[in-house]
Amino acid sequence: MKIFLVLSILFFVTFTSLGYGGERFIPLELFTGGEIRSDTEIKFTKANLVFGDKKRKKIIGPEDWEHPNTGEKIKVYKRTRKGQSGLKTQLFTITNDGQCIGRVWDSRRGGRVIKNGCKFPLGVWKEGETRTFLGSSGGKTRKIELKILKLGKKQKDSIKFNWKLYDGSGKLMDNNDYTFSPGKAMSGLKDH
Repeated sequence: MKIFLVLSILFFVTFTSLGYGGERFIPLELFTGGEIRSDTEIKFTKANLVFGDKKRKKIIGPEDWEHPNTGEKIKVYKRTRKGQSGLKTQLFTITNDGQCIGRVWDSRRGGRVIKNGCKFPLGVWKEGETRTFLGSSGGKTRKIELKILKLGKKQKDSIKFNWKLYDGSGKLMDNNDYTFSPGKAMSGLKDH
């Protein structure tokens, strides 16, 4: 009887570990702070959230934005942050074939159009997985690297990931760990 119990527990632990495999779907609503749905479709849902420890950040959308270079209409989320140097505004959309949400415009340094930005992972990712994306900011080549540090098992679990930005020569420009939590959007930032 004890052997059967031990084998049953061992089978259960092995089966559930294999079934999970450290992989899960990351919903767009984790980025926006919106209500997380149970399906695994990436779609624009309503966002209107003030967040951050000092409540200086806000994300709203989606709204239509006209790309200044191409005239293309794009659905975006607008994220703003009040700081000492004024109001920073960034526009985000789904990029890289649905693998992330990334900036398409940033108000800093006079305003920059960003191509193929990637700031937050979307869709199915594995814990420990790293993906690399090529894009540009203000016409300058950029490489972005995302690595999942902590994934959790459920869509409603917080995630933690590392985001690195490299210039065209491969020089590291930025290196941050981000945590996003349900209903809170970005809940943690560690700058390296």
